[in-house]
Amino acid sequence: MKNIFLILAFSLLFIGCSSRKYYEPKKIDAEIGYSKTMKSTLSDVSRDGATYENGQIIAKNGGLQSITIAKGFRFVNAMEEKIVITSGSGEVKILGKSAEVIFEKTFPQQLVSAALKENLLAMVFGDNMIMLYDIKEDRMIYKEPLAHAVALDARLANPIFLNDLVVFATLDGRLLIMDSTKKIVLRDVSISNKALFNNVMFLNVQNNILIAATSSKIISIDPKSINSISIDVKDIIYKDHKIYVFTKSGRVVLLNESLKKQKEIKFPYALFSAVFEGDKLYAVERKGYLLEIENDLSSYRVRKMPDEIKSSLFAHDNRIYFDDKYIDIE
Repeated sequence: MKNIFLILAFSLLFIGCSSRKYYEPKKIDAEIGYSKTMKSTLSDVSRDGATYENGQIIAKNGGLQSITIAKGFRFVNAMEEKIVITSGSGEVKILGKSAEVIFEKTFPQQLVSAALKENLLAMVFGDNMIMLYDIKEDRMIYKEPLAHAVALDARLANPIFLNDLVVFATLDGRLLIMDSTKKIVLRDVSISNKALFNNVMFLNVQNNILIAATSSKIISIDPKSINSISIDVKDIIYKDHKIYVFTKSGRVVLLNESLKKQKEIKFPYALFSAVFEGDKLYAVERKGYLLEIENDLSSYRVRKMPDEIKSSLFAHDNRIYFDDKYIDIE
């Protein structure tokens, strides 16, 4: 009887996979080829950067870096001409622009996200512990353990500093807004409370408005109000007072800063592997298409890429990196 149930389960799984539909564009406007081959292969990709197997790194706010990091480390964040890296055993290092070690320390848990402002290092660890650390005096200023997260989306939002405030993006779907001078948490904002994949995956502040999201909900915080919308989120672009939500179901939804829907465009069955911005919006679709979308969602073009996307990729500044190659968008 047990074998019968196993056979039935595998049969249903096979039927489900074989009946899956994929995005098929109505027309292909152009083809695009590889620009260059890199000397190594991507080994780790995050929201703000990527690490190659040979230690070379890419930072979203600094492009392809000239320094390399030690084997076993991965890029976390870059700011103030410094780079935060970490290893799986809890080592954390801050490097200068010439790869000199400015700070290093081993913590009990692996670092998953971080931000640096002068001597203050804001960190979130794999057990959902938040910590504010003074790297100049080598002392912990504040720490707080939070609820453990069972499963995470790979795109983790780094903390951000806003003058004397630091906003921690937690692994259980919350924002903790802390006064770094008084060393107290002023506000604890819950975005969503799903059991799985509930970490904050997007966090940005523009125009004195904070936008944050998990995989199922977006919130907008301004000095007067908090707005929210439930939506399946694959990725987000926030620019020029507009919020573009790329959903898991293949939609691109335009919201204003109060999260009111303005317009949407549908790409049936599209699986977005990465999104980025330039003069237009760009989305890489997993079957090997680059979608170029006008900022007002009035029209789009489809370019055929050389291959399907079978591994992680990093897209930034009109360039798409994956495996050991990259493509320039002209």
